[in-house]
Amino acid sequence: MNALPEALQTALAQADETYLAGLSSKGLVNRAKKDLTKLTPEGAAQGDGVEVRLGEEVCLLKSPLGDSVCTCPSQGMCRHRIAAILWLKEQTAAGETDASPAPPPDLTPLLEVPLERVKKALGAKAFHQLVFRLGKEGLPEMEESSVVRMNWGGEIVKLLTPLEHSTCTCRSAELCRHKAAALLCYQIKKERVALSDLAEAPKTDDRRWDLEQVQAAAQAVEGLTAELLDGGLSRLSDAAPDSARRLSALCHAANLPRLETGLRTLSTLLERALNRSAAFRTEDLLYRLSELFHLARQLEGENADLPALAGTFRDEYRPCPDLALCLLGEREFHADSGFEGTVFYFWDTKQGRWYTYTNARPTFYESRRRPPNARVPAPWGLTCLMDQLYDVLLTLEDCKATADGRLSSTESAHAVIGPNRKPWEVLPPELCWTDFSAMYDHLSPRLLWGPETERVVLVRPARCEAQAFDKTAQKFRMLLYDAGGRVLPLEVQYRAEENALVKTMEKLAEEYKPGGAFLCLARLAGEDVTLYPIEYFKKWKEAGP
Repeated sequence: MNALPEALQTALAQADETYLAGLSSKGLVNRAKKDLTKLTPEGAAQGDGVEVRLGEEVCLLKSPLGDSVCTCPSQGMCRHRIAAILWLKEQTAAGETDASPAPPPDLTPLLEVPLERVKKALGAKAFHQLVFRLGKEGLPEMEESSVVRMNWGGEIVKLLTPLEHSTCTCRSAELCRHKAAALLCYQIKKERVALSDLAEAPKTDDRRWDLEQVQAAAQAVEGLTAELLDGGLSRLSDAAPDSARRLSALCHAANLPRLETGLRTLSTLLERALNRSAAFRTEDLLYRLSELFHLARQLEGENADLPALAGTFRDEYRPCPDLALCLLGEREFHADSGFEGTVFYFWDTKQGRWYTYTNARPTFYESRRRPPNARVPAPWGLTCLMDQLYDVLLTLEDCKATADGRLSSTESAHAVIGPNRKPWEVLPPELCWTDFSAMYDHLSPRLLWGPETERVVLVRPARCEAQAFDKTAQKFRMLLYDAGGRVLPLEVQYRAEENALVKTMEKLAEEYKPGGAFLCLARLAGEDVTLYPIEYFKKWKEAGP
């Protein structure tokens, strides 16, 4: 047989049994060895490869070895090709007894695989989960020789060069999520990629839109809002709320959540106008119509930034560190967009920040609102109700949350109820505000655009007084004063759903004594800060030593 092509000769020299087992399996290599004892192979040069006949089958070996082919019907690396490689290695070694050992396969190409290819194989969500897991647990064990071998997700991954010849016990011929995860781990181990940089990797928006569907939805919204603005309240049709609801369904199908939510809110406002509700405000309706009209007009533009203009149906939940949570309050909500439920406020003693958990349900398909269910079952594998989580320390593991601290009810999370803890034992004294000026300085960067979890405050006023119910603005106001005489208004907008809260606050204003505390949500009304009550603590104790 003539001299082998140089590339094939190098590939044969570097292909030890570990590499061949990576191309196939250890069992297949042993089977090929056994077959060789019963065969008399014949080889002949063929172009840039070598043709080896093994009984009835013929193999064409070439570099890289994973590109070799065989006349048998096997789709993967068969025992004939492995046997042919082993035989040709023996022939080559016999003719070069004085040759120096070949260097091991170069694994550098594995480090050159672009990060974007790894992300695409994993998907954005799985990629961020992997980064979080590695940051928490560290890199898995891996064996590195002529092959990088790793156990990932219950599957055995063998990374080879070229990457296309890597194998996984999930039997995927493509770059499966197991191979992609193993490849990223190897790149991190070799310091080609820094884990700290991956944690801050920006989220990619891979949504797709049907442009004709987007245009149709935007034009329909623009037409409805223009008609309502031109006609005014005096010519408001009884069918207007239903028209807004139907359009919201069209926008949902077009993947336009901002328009969908705005139209559901518009439907509620139109119903209030038709029913002459005391909660209706003309300025709210005008603002909503103007906002929807301009958004629809922007979506019709040729160079519209669809990801930004469309909005998101919900924020992405990502893994977060284990939490030590204390439930400090809750509030009911009845959104104009067609949802109602309860928001629960937790303080995390490990990170020193607020988290929320929302139990919500849609109401836009119901003819009338049902009374809220105060007995909300607890998530995270707990067999109790949410109101049983007060005054205890809750440990939450393997949980997920949005960037602004909204907790997911994912079944993968595991919660354990721990020892009793009173609110004043967990909330830092410096966050229990008695000086309203200092509290404003703390809140000012967050009031306009900050998420809800950054606007939760605990206020300990020196005194408080209730004002007469404002029938014009339909608001109940309670004025809170600090020791320096500075005042903060606590406001509740009147709605049928808020009636019980208003009555409770009126009674509380009459009975209030120094030493109590209000857990509130701070909001900006014009240039003034107002508070919405979440919870009241009749006696807030000073933290002990």
